[in-house]
Amino acid sequence: MNYDWHQETSQVKHYFRKQDGKIVGTVWQYVNNNAVWCSKILNDEFPFTNASEKYVGHYIDQDSAKKSVEKFWNIQDNTLPEETHKLER
Repeated sequence: MNYDWHQETSQVKHYFRKQDGKIVGTVWQYVNNNAVWCSKILNDEFPFTNASEKYVGHYIDQDSAKKSVEKFWNIQDNTLPEETHKLER
């Protein structure tokens, strides 16, 4: 899948799927905190609940936080669902 970043503000960036525009990750910097960037992913599940938000970590710069979100979705996109190894007859 193709993804891209959208800048909401200088302190908030959203990672979204180009196919449908769904936000699947976010990185942000708390107000008055110039040292720490946080990242989280949003599980692609329905219905969406507070449990759908998964925090990835805290980082010293924006690029590291963004890479953590990109890495998560890269792994997810390359992981086959449990049943796909079975051949249908």
